[in-house]
Amino acid sequence: MLTKIARHPRALSLVVAGMLAAVAFTQLRMGVGSVPAPLVELSVFLFEWSPDAAARTVVAIELALAAAVAVAGTRWLAIAALVAMAFVSLACVSAGLRAGAWLTPTLVLGATVGALWFASRAVDARAARRRGLSPAWTALLAITAATIAARFSAGMAFEAPQLSEAEKKARVNAIDLDLKPFIGRAVSETPIATYLPRIAADIGQMTTFIIFYNPHCDACHNLFEAYFSQPRLERVIAVEIPPAADAILVDVDHHGPIQCPSCEFEALAPGPLWLVAPPMTVKVEAGVITCVADRFGGDCLNPQ
Repeated sequence: MLTKIARHPRALSLVVAGMLAAVAFTQLRMGVGSVPAPLVELSVFLFEWSPDAAARTVVAIELALAAAVAVAGTRWLAIAALVAMAFVSLACVSAGLRAGAWLTPTLVLGATVGALWFASRAVDARAARRRGLSPAWTALLAITAATIAARFSAGMAFEAPQLSEAEKKARVNAIDLDLKPFIGRAVSETPIATYLPRIAADIGQMTTFIIFYNPHCDACHNLFEAYFSQPRLERVIAVEIPPAADAILVDVDHHGPIQCPSCEFEALAPGPLWLVAPPMTVKVEAGVITCVADRFGGDCLNPQ
């Protein structure tokens, strides 16, 4: 049965189109994080799109290609689509090995390679003989189908992931403020715009250091004393990290206020647990984050 499908261009095209559509609709159901990260990152880098817009574009392309393959019904387009799927799946496996999420792309890669193997079988001459529309009309219909599919999918939205009550509570009570993943992004596209909108709106083009600090942190006081006790040419914004609402502070040494004559002082909203390793230094140049350093590593203050 599989051999017959592999040897018949129309049947092979429908199988490949079904695979592409299944992948696209699964990604819409699972959320933005399920879209191939290498494609999303490339779109963000090249076109400066938000991750959500880049992910939606990737899904639209997948559905457009599925429609084109199904309508064209040609062996070469089906194989080209499989090669593209295999290449993207391999890139996702490589990225997933570093992030610990390799199982799903590995399964997709295996299915794609298997489909390519069957598609590489000898073609039945009678099945391969062209019937119906000419190549030009076939190409036109394929392009039309791809355009309609892309237009249709552009209005689709990713479903929000289903969370347990414990996960919902944890997400409300804890906010991840690690900004290292946002290096190279405009401040307006980072959590700073969400939780410190005044800073994001007023960042301007001047080189700026944003220092997230805990007033009870020895390393934070040392940082300000070493680098910001004297006026600097750059703009400096000191952002206090308040303790969580249910935090119990025991035997906390009082260091006194942060000493920074040229700092502008801000503070994160009290209540949640802010997941950040103070002192976290964020360097912003021309409105774009160019460096992030925290207690675990990095140096944004000493030019290399």
